[in-house]
Amino acid sequence: MNLNLSTIKYAQKLPFCANDREVLDSDNKVVHRNSTKFFRDDIIWDDFTLFLDENFKDSKKVNSYCIACSDGSEPYSLAIALKTNLKNADKFFPINASDYDEYIVNEAKNGVYTTTYDEKNAIRRFTRDNKHKYFDCDGPDIIKPKDSIKKEVNFTINDALSEIDNIPYGDNLIMCRNFWPYLSSDDKNKLIEKLKEKMNHNSLLVIGSFDQGGIMLDRLLDVSGFENVEYTRNDRGSEMVHYNVWKKHS
Repeated sequence: MNLNLSTIKYAQKLPFCANDREVLDSDNKVVHRNSTKFFRDDIIWDDFTLFLDENFKDSKKVNSYCIACSDGSEPYSLAIALKTNLKNADKFFPINASDYDEYIVNEAKNGVYTTTYDEKNAIRRFTRDNKHKYFDCDGPDIIKPKDSIKKEVNFTINDALSEIDNIPYGDNLIMCRNFWPYLSSDDKNKLIEKLKEKMNHNSLLVIGSFDQGGIMLDRLLDVSGFENVEYTRNDRGSEMVHYNVWKKHS
């Protein structure tokens, strides 16, 4: 994929505290910074999984994808949130997670993470104080997703455009989050058109606050045939989360 920028570098290797990315231009100037972590706070995970349950209530199988999955913390978070909140979580598995970087995919499969203070609080909250059901712990900061979680996520090496080509048309949950500012305008438009080809009336596209803040992706989706779906309660506070979930116009 043409990222229209000269370099993407990882600011951290193992142990991951968060997978921090910097994008540099031809003058070695930082254009974007982004990081990922467990239960990233631009999704309200409890509300989100309950919304998934309702949206796909008549679906026997949901094809789940996490594109540009980075260090794997997001697909693992989704798997844990589904198992914690839904009785019929199995129809969302496996989660097909992909990233174009071989190193980061191998580390995601390995599944060893150093957690921050904020991550610890988020993990405690969204596992309902049952962290040890989903993670093995090696000291106070190192966590490892248990095999029962790892088996629900299939990691592959692929770029976003090629990965979407592999998605069948149908009931699809497509987590396509927090990397759009790295793309050229041409690739953004290609990605949107390919997504529309794969999504039926039930399908959901999920973006991130980094995408909204960096390039106002919500506006681009709105003029490209998508409509926003509010999945959160009205008393949740931050307006940004209300623009994260999208469907094709019916």
